[in-house]
Amino acid sequence: MKKSILSLGLASLLLVGCSEDDFGTGNGGGLGTLNYNVTVLFDDNNPNTTNGNTVANAVVTLVNISTNDTYEIVTNSAGQAIAGNLIPGTYNIKAVKTFTAQEFETLFGYTENAEEIAFNGTLNNTVINVNITAGVIEIKQAKTGDLLIKQIYYAGSNASQGASFRDQFIEIYNNSNEVVYADGLYIAQLFGSNTVNPSTANQPYSLSSGQWDWSQSIGMSLINGNANTDYVYADYVIQIPGSGSQYPIQPGESFVVAQTAVNHKAPLVNNSGEPITINNPDLTIDLSGADFEAYLGDFRISIGELPFNTDIENPAVPNVNIGYWGIPGAYFGNRDLLFDNPGRDSFAIFRDENFQNYGKYPLPNVTTVNASTSHYIQIPANKIIDGVELQNFNPNSPKPKMLPSNVDASSTNTAAAFNSTSVIRKTKNETPTGRKILKDTNNSSDDFVVIRANPRGFAE
Repeated sequence: MKKSILSLGLASLLLVGCSEDDFGTGNGGGLGTLNYNVTVLFDDNNPNTTNGNTVANAVVTLVNISTNDTYEIVTNSAGQAIAGNLIPGTYNIKAVKTFTAQEFETLFGYTENAEEIAFNGTLNNTVINVNITAGVIEIKQAKTGDLLIKQIYYAGSNASQGASFRDQFIEIYNNSNEVVYADGLYIAQLFGSNTVNPSTANQPYSLSSGQWDWSQSIGMSLINGNANTDYVYADYVIQIPGSGSQYPIQPGESFVVAQTAVNHKAPLVNNSGEPITINNPDLTIDLSGADFEAYLGDFRISIGELPFNTDIENPAVPNVNIGYWGIPGAYFGNRDLLFDNPGRDSFAIFRDENFQNYGKYPLPNVTTVNASTSHYIQIPANKIIDGVELQNFNPNSPKPKMLPSNVDASSTNTAAAFNSTSVIRKTKNETPTGRKILKDTNNSSDDFVVIRANPRGFAE
């Protein structure tokens, strides 16, 4: 759908791709439509001393969840954006403001080591009707780091013609101009409600978005901060091995973590000795040259279970460490590093020497805890170096956000499951020496595109 950005001086925003007559009127009134006023404010950590907390020239985007109709408007000097001719319904709303380094220093009085500094905020699952015609978005400074999640291949390839889910991988990129060591980096597969269920939203254990209200978990009153905004939760966490300086990542280079580091284009024999034929090698990829693999065979044996049938170890590729897979007696069910094919996962990378002391909590609707109760590990949001929110490819079954908006203001997704495609960051620019700098505004709908899965490749 075509989008356009209008300044507030143009009076109001038109429904993208439609004329006023589409609503049964030619005078701009819009049959059955209304105006919605969005006020954008800086969060308390970044007060704009020149103009209070209001944010001028922020881009506000509203997306109708049911129709996918998209509206964009720019805030005025008072931080307000009035979207006109809106169809009543439920919307996802985001606000983005990007500063150059000089603009940021002039406004806030200190410098940041970045060419651009982005601020993001969201209002998801917002009902807009005749009774609700205004909202406020508080934007926070987006987190920046040297390492970025560059590519996530979660969709997998055709189950009968390709490699199904066996060829999944995640790729991490050094977007800085200095060497960064991968040693000790944690990669978390986040957990949360994966569907917006009206029957559970607004229940004591759910937020209005449909996401779990982790503040209701048993034992959660012992933490500091807000359980839902200051932390994220994961069921699976892996860690890159190394002594601290064993795995250098050069500027403009990346490392690939494969679920199974084999050539998925070639036939293989599983752990039961059964041959597996690949009927169409073009649908899948060769991961035999991956930098790390998530081989769980030794871990499975250590807990008295058999290795997963297709979790085949490549002795030439270092194994990741198991950071968290649940608690003894209540390990989670994945027998390998399995990503959700429809896209209902989210991912975060972080470092913390205190990881082993992180809290672990049951689901908010659990009323009695015993030895077999599943516990999810709680990760401080301020430790996250980078995060990517994925979304179900089916727009009729969206999942509520798992990541705070300053880590990722929106989400990205492929068009289907098992279609051999991945999500990958756009290339922002290239240095004279050929080093690619990837786009990182902490807004995945803008930062990522979909390509045919291509480890160490780049978006066109």
